[in-house]
Amino acid sequence: MLKQGLIALVLGSVSFSALAAVIVEAPEEIVVVAIDDQEVGGSIFRGKLSQYKIDAGQHSISVKYQEIFNHNDGEHDVLKSNIVTLNQVELKDGQTYQLALVNAPKTFEDGQKFAEQPVIGIKDAKGQLIAQQAGATSKSKPWLSQGIFGTILDLRQKDDKNTNPNQSSMIQPASTQSVATTTTVNTPVTTAVQGSKDQQLIELWKSATPNERQRFMAWLTEQASK
Repeated sequence: MLKQGLIALVLGSVSFSALAAVIVEAPEEIVVVAIDDQEVGGSIFRGKLSQYKIDAGQHSISVKYQEIFNHNDGEHDVLKSNIVTLNQVELKDGQTYQLALVNAPKTFEDGQKFAEQPVIGIKDAKGQLIAQQAGATSKSKPWLSQGIFGTILDLRQKDDKNTNPNQSSMIQPASTQSVATTTTVNTPVTTAVQGSKDQQLIELWKSATPNERQRFMAWLTEQASK
């Protein structure tokens, strides 16, 4: 009887853990840098939508705006902001949330202004904006690692439960303003390299779509500026 009770308790705990999960989605223009100050490894070839699985509860989500604008001359510019942190956002069990640009820019000129003063929010499954943050903070923290392959990242039970009294339930301009960074990227030149990892990158480049190649060049530019 005792053994059956323990088994039931364990199964109940597993079921509760499985339910206590939240999916956070990020569009291509929003790069998730960290959750609760825990670095999130991104993907070079990010898709149109990235997904992150975390525990339910309050979380601080650090992101940045990054968008590629193509020009008629064949070149393109990468606009990116400093880090924006949505502080202590309450996320409920079993729900899916989506990060979103508030008043997203439509043109390159609008993108330059937006990168200087980004406004990023998070919506629930009904499309209701539940929190937003205006203005960027800083880019000094060493959140540098990046992956190659996109996936659904499972960050449950890995979050540092740091408390922060400033909850991003409304616009809270940061004291430090962001400075927009514009980088012009020309057509890449292929260079012969050796080694298995280099060869894998070459094969990935050959099989990548033009949009994926642009995102890869944007990632390279970002690494060079750090």
